Order: sequence, then C-alpha cells, then structure tokens
Amino acid sequence: MNDTFIQQGGAQPVSRALVTGASGFIGGALVSHLLLRGVEVVGVDLVPATLACPSHVVDLTAPGALDPLLDDRTVIFHMAARADVVASVRDPGCDFRNNVLATFAILESMRRAHCRMIYPSTASVFDSRNKLPLTETAYVRPTSPYAAAKVAGEAYCAAYHRAYGADIRIARMFSVYGVGMRRFVIHDLVRKIQHNPQRVELRGDGEQIRDYLYIDDAVRGLGYIAEHGEAGEDYNLATGAPVRLLDLARLIATLMGHPEIEIVPTGEVTPGDVPKWYADISKIRRIGFAPQVDFQQGLRKTIRWLSEPHFLAGCTE
Repeated sequence: MNDTFIQQGGAQPVSRALVTGASGFIGGALVSHLLLRGVEVVGVDLVPATLACPSHVVDLTAPGALDPLLDDRTVIFHMAARADVVASVRDPGCDFRNNVLATFAILESMRRAHCRMIYPSTASVFDSRNKLPLTETAYVRPTSPYAAAKVAGEAYCAAYHRAYGADIRIARMFSVYGVGMRRFVIHDLVRKIQHNPQRVELRGDGEQIRDYLYIDDAVRGLGYIAEHGEAGEDYNLATGAPVRLLDLARLIATLMGHPEIEIVPTGEVTPGDVPKWYADISKIRRIGFAPQVDFQQGLRKTIRWLSEPHFLAGCTE
C-alpha cells in the first residue's frame, strides 16, 4: 500500500467513526449524534469511560496507538484536546504534548490506514487585529500556547493533505455551549448567579465578544464537514452572531429570573485571551449547514440542565 490517498468527490457518508476525547463535552455529544444516525462508532479517551459504543483507553501521544482501531472506512473525529488557554499559559509543555504530539501521532496512524479525519481547531488561532467577522482566510497569530498548538495542528493537517493527499478537513470551532458543559463562560455565569442572584462579577471589561454555537448544532456541523466538506479545506463552525459578554450576563440572569442583578466587570485581564471574535459562516453554509438552535432556546436548555439537583448540590466537575 503506497502513501497516496484516492481523492473522492461528492457526498461521502460516514459509516464508521472513531472519536477521540469521547467522554468530553463535545466528544460525548458527537458519539450520541453519530449513533443515532446509525454510524458504527468507536470511542477513545485517556481515562475509562462509560459510552454507548465500544471504548478504549489510549495514550494518543504513543506512536501507532490507534493503528489497531482504524481501517480505510473510518472517519477520525479528533476531539481530544487540552482545551484550556489559562492552563496552557501556566504549563505550555503539557499543552504541547497533549495537543501537538497527539495530533502528529494520529496523523501518522490515519496516513497508514488511508482514512479520513476531521480536525477541530479554534477561533483563538486568529490575530485579534483582524477585521470582523472572521473568514477562513483571516490572518493567524496565536496569543496563547493552546492557540499555537492548534495552529501547529492545522499546519500539519495542511502539510499531510498536500504531501500525501490525506483527506483531512478542519472544523474551526468558535464558542460551543449547551447541555453537558462543565466549564467555560456560560457555565460559570449560571453557577455564579445560582450562588448569588443579586451580584455577578465578570472577568475583563465586559466588552468581550464571542460567537456561541449550541452543542447540537456543533455536532451536526462536524457531520456536515465530514460528509459534504472538501479534503484540505477549513470551515468556520459557528453561528455568525456576535454576543457581548455584558449582554450575555444580563440575558442569562433574566432567563434565570433575576433581571435586576448587579453586573460588575473586574477589569482583570486573562493571559492569552482574544477579546473579540465572531465568524463569517458563508463557506460552511455553501455545503448545506445552518445553525438551527436559537440562542435563547439553547440558553434555556443549558440553564435548566445546570439547575438540576446534582449541580445545585455543588457537583460541577
């Protein structure tokens, strides 16, 4: 078997998938989505996980660790990552091992198996001085080791596509939220308001802008890229709607029944954080994807889930 992939055109249905990071927020939702569509799914994670599909504990940084689990029908959704900007600033070496070395080892395995791969990147790879909304061709300049690792992953994906013809598609994900989330801004705001419905503090000046995509739309989008995207291409996976942090906090408080809450920006700056981003989603719309979950509807679902007894009792992680 040589190192050149056979390029295919048109829609390419997913019949068998391997999901790394299968017990994580997005990975777990993706496993459920694929199983509901009748896809044969294998889950992989660094720790034992209870999944509705066969699962394996695998150190993804180990060369060839995925080889026994792959064949040429497999689509790899590489959802495993150490997705934490603050932690990456604190310990860039750990971030490099988990996000760069693991991606390289997976690329080598998928090259040997001649299979397809979806690589999730992040909006934080972009230069904060880019004009908004961000297109796929916006200038890349990472501000954190985590973002640098994702840029490295994107570069390796592009190189493997060009050097070996590897069928790799990049899903540049913006801010995913929803049922199942256990950290990030929306989770933290809901928890803070549950604790103190009279006053909530916001890190920064409150003028930060994000583009929030509900988890159901995120996993649908990954499926669209896998089946209708083109090898070697990258796609912004987002809603294209800017949301200011101050407005987000007010909306969440109102949906929780506390419209008069005092919102206090702390002015604290998070190292490595990008202050403003939202996407141009014209490219992913051209392959048939459009977000379906209204932002307020998605927030209501998320708030309801985060208000269940196990969260109110303090079980957040």
